[in-house]
Amino acid sequence: MKEKLTFYYGSMEGGKTTRIFQMLYVLEKNNQQVLVIKSAKDTKGDDSIVNRQKERRKVDILLQPGETLLSGENLEKIFNCTHIIVDEAQFLDSKQVEEIWQINKRMNIGVTCFGLRGNFKTDYFEGTARLFAMADEVKKIETNALCACGSEAVFNARLVDGEFTMEGEDIAIDGENSRVKYVPLCGECFHKKVYIRRRKNK
Repeated sequence: MKEKLTFYYGSMEGGKTTRIFQMLYVLEKNNQQVLVIKSAKDTKGDDSIVNRQKERRKVDILLQPGETLLSGENLEKIFNCTHIIVDEAQFLDSKQVEEIWQINKRMNIGVTCFGLRGNFKTDYFEGTARLFAMADEVKKIETNALCACGSEAVFNARLVDGEFTMEGEDIAIDGENSRVKYVPLCGECFHKKVYIRRRKNK
């Protein structure tokens, strides 16, 4: 059977990491050797993945910016696994996504990536854009977060000191920076609370 590269995406607070723990439980219960990867750009949890229920799992590869997965040490770990899970896949660069794709196709190892679709500026993350282009399956997480109005959240809005903004560095991890917080919003609320306000302030 040909294994697939699958990308699950959703907004913040949409249950991506909890879904990973559920998947880990099922795979390992069925004697699968699972390799967990996340980008070192995600500093929340340090070298572990952590969900809001305080479950924690140390990753097998904490992938540094620009680091290759095709190095000797990383390849040794990959050769010994039967499935790969990637958390916060939006933080991967294009080359790293292509390497994941190569591993899936050459070694026939199933790969499941989880991440965000877009950043707080409504742009695709580099890793997300490449996964949309290369994954065999792209799936929206069904248990997505809700906006405060009750509609399904689509956008990840950034608050700095309590004010919505579309300016600043592309990556700022909430919890690591006390000034920064992210809020999931539907399209209508994002347009009203963030987009229009930005245009008025220009």
